[in-house]
Amino acid sequence: MKGSLNNGQVEVVLPDKTRCDCLTSTHAIEMDFGNKWAESIGQALYYSIQTGKRAGVVLILEKKTDYKYWIRLNTIIDHYGLPIDTWKVGP
Repeated sequence: MKGSLNNGQVEVVLPDKTRCDCLTSTHAIEMDFGNKWAESIGQALYYSIQTGKRAGVVLILEKKTDYKYWIRLNTIIDHYGLPIDTWKVGP
């Protein structure tokens, strides 16, 4: 563990040697930059399977034009009813 985020463990090594960005009592969270929104879906779902916790994505938006990635992420999640909670950081 390199630190904590909202009482979660950061960079938790899972049994298969993958690393979950943040593991809380309820969520397995992938944190990624806006342009990696699509990749974050698969990673969050995989970490959820590995941990038995709900999937989560924190999308890091560096500039206002990155908001389009937030829309894309949530559109896919909503359309397919994916069990993923989302949060954004940035503008």
